[in-house]
Amino acid sequence: MVQALQLKTTKNPNPYKISWVKKGMEMMVTDLCRVSFSIGKSYSSEVLCDVIDMDVCHIILGRPWQFDVGALYDCRSNTYAFDWNGKRIRLLPGISGTETPRAKGKTALFSDSAAAMINAWRETSSILAVIVKEVAQSLPQNHYPVELTELLSQFADVCSEKHPHELPPMRSIQH
Repeated sequence: MVQALQLKTTKNPNPYKISWVKKGMEMMVTDLCRVSFSIGKSYSSEVLCDVIDMDVCHIILGRPWQFDVGALYDCRSNTYAFDWNGKRIRLLPGISGTETPRAKGKTALFSDSAAAMINAWRETSSILAVIVKEVAQSLPQNHYPVELTELLSQFADVCSEKHPHELPPMRSIQH
């Protein structure tokens, strides 16, 4: 963000190392940048940010900011309220307008390569895979190509005919 917006940086008088941003990497935080921002029409401020190499950037208004402006958080309505330049400001939750509308009758397909799944498994040490099996009404079992029949027989324990073709009914948790 600093490079893209060509913001001016200053040297950090107390440089330090940080390692949680990218796994396995440790980097020095040597620069600072003053960022001006506004929320809505009434609230504008600036924060002094550490400059680090990241793919995504957000200005995070955390507890120091809440303390500095005397913000009160309302858990039920998920809002912050505080006085700023003689005005009462109330920050409302964001509207999630990023979802793309789905056309009716269209299906979505999400797939991943085996290499990407293995990398995800290595990072988190656990992974869930969903295998979808449709009931083919038009093609009986004996009309499948020989190669496919052999492949299915190798994975018979995963895709067996014993498994139901739908999810089990919902049941309440019993203690």
